[in-house]
Amino acid sequence: MRRSAIGLALILALFLALPQVLPASSGGGEAKKQEKKEEKKEKKEKKEPGKVENGVITIGPMTVNILSKKGYRFMRLEMIVECVDNPSAERLYKADAREDLIFLLSNKLAEDLLTNSGKMILRKELMDLFTKYAGPGKVKNIYFGEFVFQ
Repeated sequence: MRRSAIGLALILALFLALPQVLPASSGGGEAKKQEKKEEKKEKKEKKEPGKVENGVITIGPMTVNILSKKGYRFMRLEMIVECVDNPSAERLYKADAREDLIFLLSNKLAEDLLTNSGKMILRKELMDLFTKYAGPGKVKNIYFGEFVFQ
């Protein structure tokens, strides 16, 4: 008799706990929706242009008219610029630095930028430009996140 009472108590305890466990483990619960919202928010924060974190800033994506032997073309460019500190990186997003960046890019010839060597030359010119605004030795590296012609 005692065994059946203990067994019955265990079954009753599981039955009472079961409705609380099922919604959390099912695929369509509120927890999943909240996780997806948080993931989207994190992705948006990482991608937000002009936001500096640990000396790294994303510039762009920006679209610029560039020269071509066939007339004008569009270039869409996004860069991740790594600096030694946040103030140096923030300086690169100011209006005068962005204007000089647009002038530099719009004077490029599309055919020159299609090759890897052309992109490396552009990276060197961008390093020089950003060093002008951030200060000597403040820009560590530039990474192209997006580099598209149309």
